[in-house]
Amino acid sequence: MNVRSNDEKMLVWIDLSDKGTNVNYMLSHPELYLTQKAIDRRKKVKPANALVDVTDLPLNNVYISALKNSGIEIKNKSKWFNRVSCYATKVQIEQIINNDYVKRVDVVMKFKKSADDIELKKSGSIVEEDNNAGNDNTDYVLNYGSSLSQMELINAPTAHDSGYKGQGVLIASFDAGFDNLEHPSFDSIRARGLRTYDFVNHDTNVADEFGQMGEGSHGTATLSLVGGYRPGNLISPAFRSRYILAKTENTDSETPLEEDNWIAAAEWADSLGADIITSSLGYIGMDEGSVRSYDWTWMNGDSCIITIGADLAVNKGIIVCNSAGNEGFHSTHNTLGAPSDGDSVICVGSVNSNKQRSSFSSVGLSVDGRIKPDVCALGNGNVVAQSGAGSTGYSSGSGTSFSCPMTAGACAIILSANYNLTPMQVRQLLTQTADSSFAPSRRRGWGLINTWEAVKLAKNLTSINGNSHASIIKGYELSQNIPNPFNPSTVISYSLKANSNVSIKIYNILGSEVSTLVNERQNAGSYSVDFNGSNLSSGVYFYSLIADGNFIGTKRMLLLK
Repeated sequence: MNVRSNDEKMLVWIDLSDKGTNVNYMLSHPELYLTQKAIDRRKKVKPANALVDVTDLPLNNVYISALKNSGIEIKNKSKWFNRVSCYATKVQIEQIINNDYVKRVDVVMKFKKSADDIELKKSGSIVEEDNNAGNDNTDYVLNYGSSLSQMELINAPTAHDSGYKGQGVLIASFDAGFDNLEHPSFDSIRARGLRTYDFVNHDTNVADEFGQMGEGSHGTATLSLVGGYRPGNLISPAFRSRYILAKTENTDSETPLEEDNWIAAAEWADSLGADIITSSLGYIGMDEGSVRSYDWTWMNGDSCIITIGADLAVNKGIIVCNSAGNEGFHSTHNTLGAPSDGDSVICVGSVNSNKQRSSFSSVGLSVDGRIKPDVCALGNGNVVAQSGAGSTGYSSGSGTSFSCPMTAGACAIILSANYNLTPMQVRQLLTQTADSSFAPSRRRGWGLINTWEAVKLAKNLTSINGNSHASIIKGYELSQNIPNPFNPSTVISYSLKANSNVSIKIYNILGSEVSTLVNERQNAGSYSVDFNGSNLSSGVYFYSLIADGNFIGTKRMLLLK
């Protein structure tokens, strides 16, 4: 490791060898370290006899005590990875590595935001309207005020009118603090009770405090977009949900984002029973002094520690929504930020009011060829609660940090309609009802979400197989092409439960149609069709099946010449 001097401290991970001698006892008593809500949530994704595993067990206190006695300053603990983050000198690291209980030492990644990031631009203030005034728009029961257009764009007001408002759902919001929790739009959130923790300063106050690190204007904005409620001014998707808030970013530092804070917050949220994590932080712009750097080549879903942690959270039953990033477009590779590259993470891009991709919104594909972003919501000119303690007005802002919480709120609405849905089922509902579900692309993913259409399917849904893009309509199936990869021909199989008007089309990664394989009425039964790509260039393509106007599914295939 490149430490400048023997007494200079650096932030490192210390991997421990085991969880101790009482593993079996702890595995049979999850109530000792998880809330009942966390245990119940896991029943949606795990068998009854395996609700927890060794990643859930607390760290071995004997090892923790030994590290502390050696003079090590522990920053965060991770039971999922069986490691601790700490500040240590070169001499301490050399001493630590000789202990039998230490498996290895690695650096904690540090990141910085670009000064040109669109989310750092300030906007003017909007004075609060009379929230007792009548509804200006009689199409809906609630008066959304200036937030109407951003809510209509994702078709959330209709879901509200039908009684789905995020009730019964616990949402964890990770951000750089929350500087104005007394804002009127958070009255209902406070009334239902809040759990908070500051992973930067290690206390329970996530507001701005004199003498402490971090500034929370960004968190105020993102929280208001997932759960704000002030009729006549701002109403967001999940205003009836409960919330836990984590401060994970130190805006005072030149390297404000540290991956161990995010992982610690995720483990905390899991233990409290969170159903959803909304995270508007993207980890890609590395500190120039970092020993090692992430770049676009790491965005394969399996390399970044924070991405592995996010996928672990989903494995434990938590829906994870994360901003795609504000790195814009690149013609030859992705511009994503971890953990949005996770295969189980809902990566959220941004569109403008015309439903077009925002110019700043990061694009895919992931390095291993998966569609990213997954979906989009409005991230241009969103109406948000104004930051600054004591402020009661509103402002506006842009960035994928603002499209992400709106999507997380939509997820909460879907869970309100059917709480038994797994994270992958909710992700599937969003992608299959989005406006480009028939032709996903690396720019907008499956497209702009449609909350109400997803809710309508969720209400009657009891089970979906593990394939994240399988058919929601029972009895219809679209299979993976064989062979895949292929050159130049492959076979696509599908089955119909009833006589149907069938369409199968092929699209490139930009969402442009390149071929129509089937466009006719067919009887119930199983079919296969050949596709020849001899006139196409090598690359990733997608094929979609539509029956009687209903979207059945999309699959990815790879042409290699």
